[in-house]
Amino acid sequence: MKLQQAYFSESNMAGGWQLIGYMAPGEGSNTTNFSYHPGDIEVGESDALSGTPVGWKAGNKVNLNECATNNGAVDYHWTVTLAKSSATTGGNADVAFTASAGTPGCIALTPTFDKIGK
Repeated sequence: MKLQQAYFSESNMAGGWQLIGYMAPGEGSNTTNFSYHPGDIEVGESDALSGTPVGWKAGNKVNLNECATNNGAVDYHWTVTLAKSSATTGGNADVAFTASAGTPGCIALTPTFDKIGK
C-alpha cells in the first residue's frame, strides 16, 4: 500500500504494478498455493480513480482448510480496491484502500487482512 500511496502523491493517480514498483511473489505471480493478479489496473497503466478499481488480488490454487477453490480453478478471495479519499492531506486527495478476504473460511486464514486501509 505504501508504494501505491507514494505513486498517488506524485501523480494524483493510482498506478499499475509496474509503475509503482511492485512485484508479486513467485514465478509469474504464482507460488505453490497462490496466484496473484493486478486486478483492474493494467501493470503499466494509471487510473484516475473515478471509480473503485481492484488494485491487487490473490487466490488460492489449492483447497486450504475451509478456503476452497472453484473445482480446482483459482478463486481470487483476497482483494484490495482503491478509491480517491474525500479526506485531504495538505489540500490534496489521498488514495483509500478497502481489503476483503472473501468467504469465512478464507478470512480465518488471514484474520487481519480486511483491516488494511483502516
